[in-house]
Amino acid sequence: MKPYKKANIFNTQDYELIVKRIHSLTDGAQAQWGIMNLAEMLEHCTIQLKMALFEIKGAKNEGSFILRTMLGRWVGLYGPKWQKGAITPSQMNVKKQSIGNEPTTTKISTLLLYLEKVRKQEKFQAHPLFGELNKEDWGRLIWKHLDHHLSQFGA
Repeated sequence: MKPYKKANIFNTQDYELIVKRIHSLTDGAQAQWGIMNLAEMLEHCTIQLKMALFEIKGAKNEGSFILRTMLGRWVGLYGPKWQKGAITPSQMNVKKQSIGNEPTTTKISTLLLYLEKVRKQEKFQAHPLFGELNKEDWGRLIWKHLDHHLSQFGA
């Protein structure tokens, strides 16, 4: 059985592929599953990056305590692809907050700007589901999260 690839935004090849996929998004992109539209998905992914960078303070613990264990983190970050409808931290739930109505190109630029900021960062805030993560684990989580949502929009 082939192991699941452990891609990470701190790996240049993985980062460049994610950036290419983000650039492939267009205004007409429709979700193949889920409840977010394209603008909401882009905002949702940007919020995760802002959270990692301490720009959204006080991420409270949410979800099962099992996710904050070594085994739970490993399964979440390095295990199989996430299922549709995976748990979302409340601070990242764009359906419960207002988002700006910037054009898609602006939302994409903002997401890419924050992705670049994260790549330059050394210390990160705790994640509401997984707790304290090191740089490598944050890089893996961000890659896996972006992969999940880019796949949602066929990118």
